[in-house]
Amino acid sequence: MKLIFFLLIVPIVGWAQNPVVPVLNQLFPDLDKNPGDAEERFTLASHFGAEKIRDTAVRLKAEWALLDGTEESSEIDFLLFRERTPITIANFMGYVNRGDYTNMIVHRLVSGFVIQGGGFTMSSGADGGISGAFVATQPTIKNEFGVSNTLGTISMAKLGGDPDSATSQWFISTGANSDNLDSQNGGFTVFGVVSRDSFEVALELDRQQKFTIYDLGGVFGNSALGSTPLIRNTTNANFTAERFYRFSSVVEVPLPEGQAGTDPNLSYSLISGSEEGDPVVELSEGELVVGFPDATFGGKKTVVVQAEDSVGNTVVDTFEIVMEANYESWRKAVFPAEDVENDLLTGPAADFNSDGVDNLIAFVHGLNGNTNAISGLGGPSLVLGLSTVGLELKTGLIEGINFGVEVSTDGKRWVAIESAQTTKESANGRTELFTVARSDGEVPRSFYRLRYTLN
Repeated sequence: MKLIFFLLIVPIVGWAQNPVVPVLNQLFPDLDKNPGDAEERFTLASHFGAEKIRDTAVRLKAEWALLDGTEESSEIDFLLFRERTPITIANFMGYVNRGDYTNMIVHRLVSGFVIQGGGFTMSSGADGGISGAFVATQPTIKNEFGVSNTLGTISMAKLGGDPDSATSQWFISTGANSDNLDSQNGGFTVFGVVSRDSFEVALELDRQQKFTIYDLGGVFGNSALGSTPLIRNTTNANFTAERFYRFSSVVEVPLPEGQAGTDPNLSYSLISGSEEGDPVVELSEGELVVGFPDATFGGKKTVVVQAEDSVGNTVVDTFEIVMEANYESWRKAVFPAEDVENDLLTGPAADFNSDGVDNLIAFVHGLNGNTNAISGLGGPSLVLGLSTVGLELKTGLIEGINFGVEVSTDGKRWVAIESAQTTKESANGRTELFTVARSDGEVPRSFYRLRYTLN
């Protein structure tokens, strides 16, 4: 009897992963905190994501002629989202496939902000002149905002006050536009990114190394052409289509190799914000953690968080953290632990180092409690107006202080007077300006000083 064995061969199917690029889905909030507040924790994967893109790219080939007749060209590749913005992608690809973008120009360039196209074409006429036309627009589309307008993203342009008014025009963000464009007019719909290699081409235009911005509104009768890039030194007498930044072809091509990864897992790093000092910012097990010590001089940090994919594409978000110091937090930071509870040494009215300046004044002026006031105390500055006197004081990042202005005619007897207080914010904190009316008439001289008290 023969035994017959059947060998069942089951093919192993390898599931191809979709190409992805990193994007910012949710902005980190600016934080304004007090000493000792509970730490803030942010899940990085809730803010960044690996967005699936199409297997093809849209290649925009620009060709132009220099004034000496030299012809040049460049290519910019758009990597478009696969699923995130279906209405916008279908709309954009309709313009591409119909050939509507042939001879389209960049009609608006605001350096460090946007490069905008999709609205106008320029061609050379039979008589050697120039023929301009609008890109024929299709019906408006529904806004699909979701991904943030970070550096290198591609978004739809639209009319002000109408989120669902996009048609043919698009723009490349050449700056970090999240704070501006995400929050206005329903948010501007991001539908793709410029490939890593070709984004440098866009930046060359943004830097205007060969091009100059012209106001062509008067020439072509359209105010939208107020910031159009043209070859340097082009004048009304020598306008030609070849001197615009003009795309002679816009076509779909295979996704360029190495421009997108397939691993949805991103790596994270702090580009800025991890420096010593308060508040304390760090990355820990997939989270961004911000701590606010109760013993501190206060501090302000600009935090830049970066997400990176497996082939080196990156996206960042930038936000501000401010932690104001109060007297108690400063007291804990500068004095020995055994003296912190002793008001005779470290209380606001005490003079810890016997330099003639009490601790409260040292706090207001940002001293460390041991610095001699002769070398460390400065201000306030005097600001004289025609009918006013101003006292200006840099206060850094402190809170819990009441300020008042006092005046004297002999430097001995002081009287509190009303003042107008103005606060100016800067990268290093605040500056307070206290303005009072000047004393006139028979008073030969007046002295002014600031009074500090705790809330």
